Amino acid sequence: MSPRLRPELPAESTQRNGAPLANETMPRAAIADQVRDIIDLLVSKDISDDVLMQEVAELREISERLSDAAAPGKRARVSPDVTAHPQDYFVNGPTAGWANPLALPIQIWGVDTEAGTSEIRGKAIFSLAYEGPPTCVHGGIIALVFDEILGNANLIANMPGMTGTLKIRYSKPTPLMTPLDLEARLISVDGRKISTYAAISCNGQVTAEAEGLFISVPPEAMLAFMETNASNAEGTVIDPEIEQAIRAAAEERAQD
Repeated sequence: MSPRLRPELPAESTQRNGAPLANETMPRAAIADQVRDIIDLLVSKDISDDVLMQEVAELREISERLSDAAAPGKRARVSPDVTAHPQDYFVNGPTAGWANPLALPIQIWGVDTEAGTSEIRGKAIFSLAYEGPPTCVHGGIIALVFDEILGNANLIANMPGMTGTLKIRYSKPTPLMTPLDLEARLISVDGRKISTYAAISCNGQVTAEAEGLFISVPPEAMLAFMETNASNAEGTVIDPEIEQAIRAAAEERAQD
């Protein structure tokens, strides 16, 4: 099969933080990439039912082998290191995480501007798996891209927050199978409110823009959210490290 299209990255993509961890030598990244190839084929190609059913059996065996080899509990979620490459902020994330097969085909990096600020830039080429209107990237996928790069722009500016509102202006259709440019930067901070801007461009023309309002959440409030979500979930959604932090916070409250 033909390899999926990948954008050519500029020299600036490695100037600030070096190269990201994700590459073909990383086993988890390599297997996630193979899953993405399968997704693209299933969406974009006609394949006979006989072949599909034969491969179902093969994939079921792979799934069973991985399940048998898996360690108990939830894989640890690593907190983002803002000194690292932005592509490595959320390696398990469903938007730009190289270890997650659901991740979008976006490549992002950090840039220090002449104004003394830091912002996010990136490249993307979306395959047919992300199609909305014919030949166009689905509007919901564009919203997901914006939520990711806006949040990363806050992180690189050392002002993390959770999405409060996301306002998107779709100026023109964003094309599939075409190199796209991404950018995102923090605009202002007002108390706990963080305002951030992002845009997607094609050949120098903006196809979509976003304004995000993010809310800075104190650590104790975040732990409370996670504790509530964990107690209501049908399965394990937190790893042992977070569970330990929740217990420590509960013990501290009990002593007050």
